[in-house]
Amino acid sequence: MKNLILPALLLATAGLAGCETAVDLPEPPHTPRVALTYTLTPGPPDSSFAELYGGRQLYISNSQRVFDTSQLGGRADATVELRNAAGAVVERYRPILTGGNPQYGYYGQPGYYRPVLGFRPQVGQAYTLRATLPGFETAESTLTLPAPAVIESATYVPRSVANANYGQSTGRLSVVLRDDPATANYYLAFARLLDRQGNPGNWSPVDVDYDSQSNTAGSIGQFQLSSPRQQYSLYPFADTDANGQRIALNADVRYYSSCYPSGPNCPQPGYMEVYVSSITKEAYDFYLSRRRYYDSDGNPFAEPAPLASNVRSGYGIFGGATDVTYRIQLP
Repeated sequence: MKNLILPALLLATAGLAGCETAVDLPEPPHTPRVALTYTLTPGPPDSSFAELYGGRQLYISNSQRVFDTSQLGGRADATVELRNAAGAVVERYRPILTGGNPQYGYYGQPGYYRPVLGFRPQVGQAYTLRATLPGFETAESTLTLPAPAVIESATYVPRSVANANYGQSTGRLSVVLRDDPATANYYLAFARLLDRQGNPGNWSPVDVDYDSQSNTAGSIGQFQLSSPRQQYSLYPFADTDANGQRIALNADVRYYSSCYPSGPNCPQPGYMEVYVSSITKEAYDFYLSRRRYYDSDGNPFAEPAPLASNVRSGYGIFGGATDVTYRIQLP
């Protein structure tokens, strides 16, 4: 009997392999809506840290049908305004244009906008963003800017110098926050280098050293250093299990110098500057859902990872971030 089972299975498999079935899947109904991303901050963007603040620019596009395979781009024809809690318009936004071409703006692509009235949002205040595209329903979202984090201490201990590995330097970064027990808090952390005069130089942003055996970077729910250059390397952290306690970030990090081999005219870094961003819960939910989306890596058997959205009558994220910095003098 056992000898008859295998040939029978092989014959059944061969028969199935010769059959093809075409199934017409009905396309879900779709109402085109405004899609946007924007991170509101209290102070003016620091143009010297373009990797961080460039990713916070207002970007506007529109949704498209599930089965639409055309390239989706940004829109330069939106009307956008920011209102305060009383409903008064405090800021307006215009497309970022280059070379007078209305089709291309920030990063050489359409869809990026800049504020034009010079308004400075205030911590603890509520703001509503409204965006309209011709023929689309107005999309809007409201947030309250969070209070800044309190950095209690930060240290950096070098492990190698730039000449050791093609301009790469490595070390151990430690940052301690004093968490506010009265509120739920959500954080992102970044770091960069400054020269001895406190100006940005020819160095890369400070990134996690993924080659280090002691790192556990990438674990969801752990306070980790993020990279402003890569969307899949943002690690939002919530104080859910550490409310009111000291929160520590410890990571092996690395950075690169643009002038290798090092010589007398090669500037030396003087400071490592740590940025800790207090972000809104909606921004935390969005970044976390995006991390899960990237981690699924197109796996059809992975748990569904839809992106979080807080835009009414639209899609995307209107988030808030309040930054605090801490400078570490390098040896």
